[in-house]
Amino acid sequence: MSPPGKPSSGDVYLGALAIGQAISPIGNGDNSNSISQEWTIPAGVYTPQQLVHRLSPLLDIVVHRLGPDPPNTSARALLLDTIAATLSTDRRESALHFSPEILNTSRREIMHQAHRIGAKLVSWADQHRGTPSDTVEIRSPCESHQLIPLRVELLFSRRSQPQLLQLFEEYSHQMVLLRDALLPFENFEQTPIPIPGNGTRDRDRGLRYLEAPRRGFLVGLFTKEVAQASVVAFARAVLAPRLPVPRTGGYGFQYKQGLVIPAVLAGSETVHLLRYVAALVCEAEEVLFDYQFEDSDAAPRVEVAGTAEWAGIPPATGEVKRAGLVVGPVRGLIAELHLRLEMGGGGLVAVDVGQIARGHRHAYRVRPSGAGRAPQAFVHQAFDILQHPGIGLVTASGGIHVIPVADRLVALALLGRLYPGNVALLPGDGNLADINMDKRIEPRFVLWIASQ
Repeated sequence: MSPPGKPSSGDVYLGALAIGQAISPIGNGDNSNSISQEWTIPAGVYTPQQLVHRLSPLLDIVVHRLGPDPPNTSARALLLDTIAATLSTDRRESALHFSPEILNTSRREIMHQAHRIGAKLVSWADQHRGTPSDTVEIRSPCESHQLIPLRVELLFSRRSQPQLLQLFEEYSHQMVLLRDALLPFENFEQTPIPIPGNGTRDRDRGLRYLEAPRRGFLVGLFTKEVAQASVVAFARAVLAPRLPVPRTGGYGFQYKQGLVIPAVLAGSETVHLLRYVAALVCEAEEVLFDYQFEDSDAAPRVEVAGTAEWAGIPPATGEVKRAGLVVGPVRGLIAELHLRLEMGGGGLVAVDVGQIARGHRHAYRVRPSGAGRAPQAFVHQAFDILQHPGIGLVTASGGIHVIPVADRLVALALLGRLYPGNVALLPGDGNLADINMDKRIEPRFVLWIASQ
């Protein structure tokens, strides 16, 4: 089978990490601004900016039918102010409102992502102008998006017409659906979105086919802890809805337009977000990446002993010659994805990317404490841990175990090899004494990461 997408030359790299064969995503979405009486988004693959352009005619019609603006007043600007309020996260009009009392690390990450996306969508909408049509008539199911007071006056003024509120309501909700569909993707601007073109029925029009997965994601977001499985499930529903759903939910996938992988592989500090990459790692058009171990607590474990008592800052040893992503065992449409490191000394390490993402989510960042006395600890070299014999996650019977790390990719591999939950990340200018003020759990593994 030929690789899907349009092949490009060479590999795609994120820093020193080779991701896969570069492709040019297929952009076959309709870029025209024309709008018929039965408005919808034609089937195709679109960038988010192209989708904003496809929604623009709904706004253009409203502005056109409102007629000429009085001096010092712009109907379009007033209406876009309403969209900005709807896409905000902290106003009365917000469609996705985050109260301060419910914020934790995960929800705060989604809130900041929603803010970034909303601001960009409004900017794209403000930059785009189309040719309005006088023929379109839409019945928009009421979604109760609130208007800011000046826009209420505008849409209920003598300038307005009964149909305009319906058209603007549809535009508002389509923008909300687009914003929410982009929430899983850190580099949302670059993510190609396939649109099935389900038809022109009121509840199928445009992006409304995403209502059910969006509702499921938001219910989990506000009533439970943010689960990585729910983020991946929503991303899959947006980009590759035909892929199977394993019990774990998986951690990424390949679809016709490229890869969706944990954003931490690109150096991101985000906990839950994913990253789109215009590359392919296997011949299959679509494949979902699932964890090597369904549950970290039930995974086999191998123990390491302390090899040397702590005596100052040890140098990190070993050198990564080449790093890349490779596909592991494949089961139908489900596969494992591994981070593979080739070391300068000739060794080879392969670690499950899903377990790396788990380790990143569970690791805790050591904060300065002002403590003056470092605990007793044992030191290990990173490649001794990574090449430890046996299948399973590395742990110890007790004690504090320090691993000096000078390479970001080595740190990622260690996060995937160590049992998560008792791993601390200590910056190079930190103090080992600081870990005494954090979780008093043994064994503890401390990745002492040299400043880059």
